[in-house]
Amino acid sequence: MATTRRIAAIASTIAVVVCAAGGARATEVGYSRQYGVGAVVGDPTGLSGKIWIGSTNAIDLGIGFYGYGYRGGCFHDRDGRLICDRGTGYGSTSLHVDYLWESKLVEAKGKVQLDWHIGAGGRALFIGDPCASGCWDFGVRGPIGLDLTFNQPSFLEVFLEIAPAFYLVPGMFLAMEGGLGVRGYF
Repeated sequence: MATTRRIAAIASTIAVVVCAAGGARATEVGYSRQYGVGAVVGDPTGLSGKIWIGSTNAIDLGIGFYGYGYRGGCFHDRDGRLICDRGTGYGSTSLHVDYLWESKLVEAKGKVQLDWHIGAGGRALFIGDPCASGCWDFGVRGPIGLDLTFNQPSFLEVFLEIAPAFYLVPGMFLAMEGGLGVRGYF
């Protein structure tokens, strides 16, 4: 039931962004429209933002629910106890910030533009049950992905990204993250 409410909240956010951006003047993503808000589905699943700080550079932000679907993994808590999670759903909250460099791959007769991006950033995880309230992880990540923008509607961006992450504290481990998302720009 809680998962359904979260998905409905994400869908509502996308609808609000699309409707709000629809009244804006026709410009291109990353040029006149520099602020994007949307949603991403994957690991993590949640809200996504992007702020263009130059013609080829942007800051990517995200807040999400890490551990989508069947989690079933085991980890050690701060005291070295082995904890195995056999539950389902969104177990943890995730925050990330990445610096991106983006470059055009293809422009199809002024109708769509396909870019690729690479970047570096960090992610913090705040682990939910069964760890209770004291568990967290922090690491660095290197996203690489594709971004598709359109002439009509000119405010929309669809993106696909993978991001290898190396968690450093309190324990070290490697994870592969990524997702498919959409952002509306204003």
